[in-house]
Amino acid sequence: MDLWQFSILAINPLQSTLVRWFHSLGDSYPILSWLIAHPVAAVISLLVFLAVIQLLLGWISSGIKHLLVSIVKSPYSLVRWFLGKTTAPLGSAKIQKFSRSGKGKEPDQITAILKRLDHHQHEQDKLLKELKSLLPLSLPEDQPSPTPAHDLKTTPDDAATKIPPP
Repeated sequence: MDLWQFSILAINPLQSTLVRWFHSLGDSYPILSWLIAHPVAAVISLLVFLAVIQLLLGWISSGIKHLLVSIVKSPYSLVRWFLGKTTAPLGSAKIQKFSRSGKGKEPDQITAILKRLDHHQHEQDKLLKELKSLLPLSLPEDQPSPTPAHDLKTTPDDAATKIPPP
């Protein structure tokens, strides 16, 4: 040791102790010397590290929450599954019973549907007659008359779909 180091030790022993401690830390942990030499990079690295830790803790907490909810719901799901398996034959028997009791109503429903279809057929015939009476009045005399309404029934489906509705 030279004279200058002895004077520092004699003047400020606390300072010399701290300097020796920081040098030993720098020798033991070289990352600390890099952090001190590059403060901006150190702050950015610290923020990234904290963000990654926060994400990991969030994933862990949501996983634990999901596990606890599954554990709490599992008895309910098990009972629901078990009841679904045991009551399936009863449910199909109820459906068969209702279908047997509805057989008496089927002829009434069929006649009601047939009456409605007949009514719609008469209304369609009236509308076709009215359309026939209006078409010759709206066409100029030099154009040929349109196809008769009874021919509209025999047109292919492609042609019928191309005609825009009124």
